[in-house]
Amino acid sequence: METFRSVVGHKRVISYLQESVRSGHVSHAYLLDGPDGVGKRLVATLFTATLLCREGGDEPCGKCISCRQMDSGNQPDVTWVTHEKSVISVGDIRTQLCNVVQVKPMAGPYRVFIVDEAERMNAEAQNALLKTLEEPPSYAVILLLTNNAESMLPTIRSRSVILQMLPAPEDELVEWLMDRAKLPDYRARLAAAYAGGSPGQALACARSEDFAKMRDAAVSMMKAVPTMREDRMSQLAKDFASGKDAQETTLALITVWLRDVMAYKAVGKKAKLMYQEDADSVAAHAESLRYEDVWALSEELSKIRANRAVNVNMETAFWLFLLKMQKYFKDAE
Repeated sequence: METFRSVVGHKRVISYLQESVRSGHVSHAYLLDGPDGVGKRLVATLFTATLLCREGGDEPCGKCISCRQMDSGNQPDVTWVTHEKSVISVGDIRTQLCNVVQVKPMAGPYRVFIVDEAERMNAEAQNALLKTLEEPPSYAVILLLTNNAESMLPTIRSRSVILQMLPAPEDELVEWLMDRAKLPDYRARLAAAYAGGSPGQALACARSEDFAKMRDAAVSMMKAVPTMREDRMSQLAKDFASGKDAQETTLALITVWLRDVMAYKAVGKKAKLMYQEDADSVAAHAESLRYEDVWALSEELSKIRANRAVNVNMETAFWLFLLKMQKYFKDAE
């Protein structure tokens, strides 16, 4: 079983939860709010395990019967509220939480209910939950995990301890990836930069063969842009538009490349590059492009990423981006 010491970031949140256990001032409801993959489930699981651990410490011992049950997913005093549809219905909340919350814990001091993706609760489900939060049993602890706290009723928020789960600091995430996934520094930095502070996403990227292939394809594209033929640009734009599932990853990888170029322009060989394996190519781009060129390209990528949600023609947008990038190289000659 993991411990709080193995969590990346969230020191304030963990400290608060541990102090609530030590002092015995455990709230009936906590709202863990943060981006997907940031670690909400892990922190909720460790807090729950701590509350029910037979040793009574401020983190799970990992050895007692309760901790072993948590590790195997069979803790009888813990309910993960599940749902089969895209929304969490009033039926889901009533049958798995409201109608059973009065049943006392079988062994421990608490009965814990965890609602993951709580933002999916419809209005009826939230109102049903609210009734339970108004008069909860003394032993009940409800954990609401969400990526959008504002989607919850104000009355639910006011009855919950709201804990903001921020993205992990990049340096901590890099160190964690190097230890957890056994990655070299530059690979870990690329995964961390791409994931934007999400340990779950960073680890998935580090272990994904598809991500590695997409990384190599993005690098090859950037290297080829200065001398790329227009028909090749057109084909790349078509491929980009047709691969909707890969668009965000491609744009993020190019964004990180431009970030490396900017870093190299600023401090030269001392820069900590995400694309360390391709430092020579990054350096060549840094020497050819002006600061304002790199900034303009980064802004263009941001627009493309934003426009994906409003059905802008992605083929044309990406083709124009490549043309603009090549123009900047030619202007520098």
